[in-house]
Amino acid sequence: MLKVYLVQMDSAKGCKSENIARAKKMILDARPTEGSLILLPEMFATGYIPSNLDEASEDFSTRESGETACMLSEIATETACTVMGAGITHAAKGFYNHISIYNPHEPQEFCGYNKINLFFPEKESFKAGDEINLFTIHGNWKIASFVCYDLRFPEIFREATKLGANLITVQAAWPAKRRTHWETLLKARAIENQVYIVAVNAVSEAPNATKTSLAGSSLIIAPTGDILAEGPAQNEAIISAELDLEAEKNYRKSFPVLDGIVPPDLI
Repeated sequence: MLKVYLVQMDSAKGCKSENIARAKKMILDARPTEGSLILLPEMFATGYIPSNLDEASEDFSTRESGETACMLSEIATETACTVMGAGITHAAKGFYNHISIYNPHEPQEFCGYNKINLFFPEKESFKAGDEINLFTIHGNWKIASFVCYDLRFPEIFREATKLGANLITVQAAWPAKRRTHWETLLKARAIENQVYIVAVNAVSEAPNATKTSLAGSSLIIAPTGDILAEGPAQNEAIISAELDLEAEKNYRKSFPVLDGIVPPDLI
């Protein structure tokens, strides 16, 4: 069994220290179970595409390399959980929309992922990643991470499943006006790959003319497509559920959609 916690939060653009402090408080107040997986939304520390990318970007390679990386490492160690953060890091001639994973008591980034499919506003300044990265926790949970707009590209979810993923995460800043797409596509990715989908989305508690209204509605979805837990549409919240790997394996055997697609030893 694996307990997962989604930190659905509202991030103020350009207020990194404030956002980091809020995220840290939300996590510690939730008292996550040791050994759990904790997810934060896309660009949680800076808000989605802050105006000054040079100032907002940082190195995530070690806990000493940046403010956000330091927080992720601290939270991982303090809670004894694996923490999946998100932010902006430098690329050659641009930036990456980056996922950063930290384990307890490890000063280096455990794994990272650079967003492959860039949303329209990102294309001016960001570079696309080119690799699906899987990481393993507790010996048998093989996890692939994606970011927001990646959700619209089923081929990378299928590729992750072929590589052995039994849990796929999505960290997002998805707008409220396309909430139906968010829910429908997440369910589809779970059903077609018979995989757990854990998706955390940012929320806008007080949207205005200069602030896009974000959908919230973070979701934890079973391989059957059933919703195990769901966040509210307009408020910050911690959403959690327990995932059962044996239930996933049994479902895949009883309804063998992946036969001939995923090697038997990876199902």
